[in-house]
Amino acid sequence: MTAVDHPTALPEAAGSSHPARRRAASPGWAALAPLALIIILFFAIPIIGMTVTSLIVPGETRSSSALGIGNYAALGSGSRALALQNSLFLSFTSATVAAVLGGICAWAISTVRSKVVDSVTAVISSVLANDGGVPLAFSFIVAVGNTGYFIALVNAVDPAFTLYSTKGLILMYQYFLIPTMILLTLPSFTALRRQWREANTSLGGTALTFWRRVGLPVITPALLGAWILMFGAAFGTHASAAVLIGSGALPLIPLEIAGQLAGSAATGGEGVAMALGVTTGAIAVVVLVAFNALSRRTARWLDA
Repeated sequence: MTAVDHPTALPEAAGSSHPARRRAASPGWAALAPLALIIILFFAIPIIGMTVTSLIVPGETRSSSALGIGNYAALGSGSRALALQNSLFLSFTSATVAAVLGGICAWAISTVRSKVVDSVTAVISSVLANDGGVPLAFSFIVAVGNTGYFIALVNAVDPAFTLYSTKGLILMYQYFLIPTMILLTLPSFTALRRQWREANTSLGGTALTFWRRVGLPVITPALLGAWILMFGAAFGTHASAAVLIGSGALPLIPLEIAGQLAGSAATGGEGVAMALGVTTGAIAVVVLVAFNALSRRTARWLDA
């Protein structure tokens, strides 16, 4: 018997498919619900709250507060300007040193062409790149502090060195920045094609010619992107610097934010702290956008 004999068969079949499609699609939306809740609670609401608070300029009384950019204008004066200058110098120097040393290490590891070495490097670099905070600062205090185990060796190279200074922070930041550089650039070094080297050699080029005309132009976006990401990581590091330096010895943006929040009840520094936080967040967004753009640029060459 055909569907013509029973005209209701086709509509029932068609109608029954819609709930099935809805049931099939609902688990996907349900799986995204926890992620959406986390984004709203821990990203969207704090960012909106920080932005609104940073735009509230306190008056003589709480009721006389008004909207404005006074908190942002205050970032260019006093300890906040010095903190911004110190953070930029520290981040630039730390990222540059790590880029040079980490880039050389990544290139050397890529020449080995061993799966075991690559696996061990990936595991160690992943662990060290995410290590920091109070344990990291304490380990450096024990090793390179005033009474540390290796301070005599360091002072033999630089008699004026002290761990509790900008030089000390630069040294400590290398602990996680160099592994980060290796982790980010090793795939790019490994992906440089052997055919390119062979073509360079067949045309009479040397190793220097290969790196000057082929290797470095292709891999420079990856190196620059890694440097930018390390700059952002060094700029936002708080716990390690707070333990090693303290709150007043060397003004830095993360330490200044913590100090403004700690004294906000007495000094009204909550708005300035939020302005510093929004500024730091904007720098982080710029860093991520630039890193992704440079990574895509490198991928076009290496994946072609």
